[in-house]
Amino acid sequence: RQPGSVFKPFIYLTALEKGYNAVTQLLNQPLIHFFDDTLMWNPQNHDGSTGLLTTLREGLKRSLNLISVRVVNQLEKVNPFDVASNAKQFNIKSSIQAYPSIALGVSEVTLKEIAAAYSAISNEGIYVEPIAITRIEDRHGSIIKEFVPKINEVKNNDIIYILRDMMKSVIDEGTGGSIRWKYKFSGPLAGKTGTTNSKADAWFVGFTPQITIGVWVGLDDPAVSLGEKQFGSVAALPIFANSIKKIYDQAKDYSYLNKRIILDDKLDWKVPPGIEKVSVCKQTYNL
Repeated sequence: RQPGSVFKPFIYLTALEKGYNAVTQLLNQPLIHFFDDTLMWNPQNHDGSTGLLTTLREGLKRSLNLISVRVVNQLEKVNPFDVASNAKQFNIKSSIQAYPSIALGVSEVTLKEIAAAYSAISNEGIYVEPIAITRIEDRHGSIIKEFVPKINEVKNNDIIYILRDMMKSVIDEGTGGSIRWKYKFSGPLAGKTGTTNSKADAWFVGFTPQITIGVWVGLDDPAVSLGEKQFGSVAALPIFANSIKKIYDQAKDYSYLNKRIILDDKLDWKVPPGIEKVSVCKQTYNL
């Protein structure tokens, strides 16, 4: 199904790799793209809003379509082919079309692909192939066969840290904010909401340093809408929020590949050695 805005982290990741940063500013205004003399594309923000210069962090946390469109179509050295390539590096095997509209997440993907890709963002750029069966035993408990996931580093941890920090803003100040004020989950958390045209698909994919959960809500027929106001933050986010809170409130640990993982809702990601924190002006975003 179309991922909508849950695809946007790959847009912003591409910009970061090309030398831009979280406070790079773009104009939050409509951008008309002409394909030929008769066909044009005029994307809008989901609520029809516009604005002035807006940082990439603000664009991601508020899920502004106009900013992600301008990242792909206006920033020098950023193009749809690089975005599609990045998605492929995160093992998204569904066909990603390298068109200007890639900025809005129009190419269909599976929930497992997106959840696994987000897990790599949580896991410092290391992709772990999802598996469902860890071992097979006979009736006496003897192990017949064991399975381990394929693991590979897809991105540099410094870039991933910045992207993840921007995605934390989605939860702390943006479209995922109700996880804090309504569902009362206070631990370190990052994620992204997503909604497609006509509200046919509602998404929320989020993660702590220990757990990634992907939620998609929709009907078998993508022509059928969930309802006028069924955004990802309304239809999908509550499922994620209730799940993650219950897991951390009620479970003490879990088993993964024969290891016991102690759950800790205060656990945060470590700052990698290549990251330096600096002070910027709140108005100009200069040093």
